[in-house]
Amino acid sequence: MVKVVYISVVCCLLIACSDKSKSVLFPETVQLSVSSVYTTDIYMRYPYRIRAVDSAIYVMDLHAAEHYIHKLSDEKNMKTIASYGKRGEGPEELLDAENIRLDSEGRLWTLDANRHKLTRWDSCGQKEIDLSPQLLRSLDFALFNDSTFIVPDYTGENRVCIINENGQIVKKLFSIPDKSRHRISPVSLAQAWRSFIDYNRETGILAVVTQLGQVIELYDMKEERLIASINTENGAPRFAEKQGSAIPDGIMGYSDVYVSESAVYALFWGSSFEDIRRGKIKNEGGNRIRVFNTEGIPLKEYILDRYITGFRIDEASGKLLALDVNDDQPIIEYKFETKYEN
Repeated sequence: MVKVVYISVVCCLLIACSDKSKSVLFPETVQLSVSSVYTTDIYMRYPYRIRAVDSAIYVMDLHAAEHYIHKLSDEKNMKTIASYGKRGEGPEELLDAENIRLDSEGRLWTLDANRHKLTRWDSCGQKEIDLSPQLLRSLDFALFNDSTFIVPDYTGENRVCIINENGQIVKKLFSIPDKSRHRISPVSLAQAWRSFIDYNRETGILAVVTQLGQVIELYDMKEERLIASINTENGAPRFAEKQGSAIPDGIMGYSDVYVSESAVYALFWGSSFEDIRRGKIKNEGGNRIRVFNTEGIPLKEYILDRYITGFRIDEASGKLLALDVNDDQPIIEYKFETKYEN
């Protein structure tokens, strides 16, 4: 059975119909085939996020049995170097992990939404940061710098919050697109617009991609302004408004995003809730990587021969490392062109 990873403000979803909204048009579409399959010495239930630093790969297992994060050697036959984030309710254990990040010193960070904490590992051990009680259950984060963080705002008041090294909110920025035309509660609206984020500290560009739609928002965090809101009219999350709540009835949209210095890469699923409910979706994940420039102009769409849940891009080497949760050896690699016509 396909496991759908998303959050709703209601106890059950009433799936009504498939999404008919128009997609973004790209000037070029390129088919990609897997160039390498990596073997690992560890089993992961649901590999979901992947990062790289120096000669190591970090993979986050969303439904981990023992540890949520594994550090692997960056070679064809990957060996486990260390595991982090032991699953459990004890001291320094995690109830869940939403994402993983690496700071400028190569230190590993993760977010435990259930325990309302950020955790960092380094050579000195483990450090935990309690998040402000003003934040509702945070479901993603990015590093603004090595001691400040960006998290989506699930109160519906703003789009994102800036959090300091003590877990306190220091600033709230931006708004949900077309927020004023909805009559449901702000919290319900924020859940319908649940998004994944990535931030490039060199350029100051923040990308926000909707999980239940096809909208991508690009923000300049240095000037605190909206650069572009892509496909807002046709690709906004679809939901039925019932007694003040939002009941999604559209699609699974974006599930991961990466912002380089010149482009934005977003992983798109496109699976309708109706097809998921009827068991028509045979593979977990998406097989389209959509590429935009930092002004929001569509550049290229890559169609993969596998369905993936997460990815990382190395533009310098032209490599796309991805996670295929449908395969026993989930870490795969693609070669791709890194030059785009604007």
